[in-house]
Amino acid sequence: MLNVDPTQFAELGYCLFPDIYDSDHVAAMQHALGVATRAGFGELPSYYVEPHTTEVLWLEICIHPRLLDAIESVLGPNLILVFSSMFIKPTRDDKKVCWHQDNTYWPSVHGTDVVTVWLAIDDVLEENAPMQIIPRSHKGYQELPVTDAGEKDFLSRKVEVTAEQEASAVSLTMTAGSLSIHDSFLIHGSGINTSNRRRAGYTIRFCNTDTAWVDTETHPIPVYLVRGEAGPKGDRYVDLRPA
Repeated sequence: MLNVDPTQFAELGYCLFPDIYDSDHVAAMQHALGVATRAGFGELPSYYVEPHTTEVLWLEICIHPRLLDAIESVLGPNLILVFSSMFIKPTRDDKKVCWHQDNTYWPSVHGTDVVTVWLAIDDVLEENAPMQIIPRSHKGYQELPVTDAGEKDFLSRKVEVTAEQEASAVSLTMTAGSLSIHDSFLIHGSGINTSNRRRAGYTIRFCNTDTAWVDTETHPIPVYLVRGEAGPKGDRYVDLRPA
C-alpha cells in the first residue's frame, strides 16, 4: 500500500489511511454485502446506492470516529455526509470505471471542499482492478467537459485525459479496512477485473460546511451533520453529532 499522508492532500489531491477498520468490522461489512448481493442488489451492474440511509451497519461505518478523524485531517472539523455507494466488481468482470470527476454527478452539492472516501471492503491488488488516480489533476478546481461513456462502463459520463496524464496515473492498492480520500475534482477511474478475486469498495462523500453546502430541496436523500457546525445553509441537515 502506498504511504501518502494527509499533509500532502492539498498538493496531490488524495491521501491514504491504512487499517482504519479492524478485522471484525471488515467481516461484518463483507457479510452484509453478501446478504445484499443475494437479495438482488448486486445486479445491474453491481452498484449498490445509499445503503447508509437504510441500514444501520453502513451508517455506523460512515460515522465511525476513526473515519471522521481521517476526514477532519484533510477537510477540517465541520463535516456533513452527503452520499454513499458501493462499487462491486465481480471476478472476471468486463466493466470498467472511465476517467471522471465526482462532482460531475452531484448537481445539488455546491462548493469546493468536497471529498470521496474509497473504503476497501476486499483486499485491492493490481490484478483485481484498483482505483487509479491522476495526482494533481484537481489543481485549480476545474470542472472538465464530459462526454458519453461506453456501454462497458459503470458510469454514464467521462472526461478526456491526455496520454501524459494517463501515464502519470497511480494505482491505489490497499488491504481491506483501509481507505483513500480524494478531492471531488481529482480525475480517477479503474480498469476491468481480470482476476478470480472480487473487488468491492464503498465510496462515502463528505463536505466541509465552511466552503460547501447541499441544496436539500433537490438532494435525493437526507444530509447528515456528523461533526462540527452546519454552516449558514445547514438548517435542514439531520444532526447526527454525538450528544
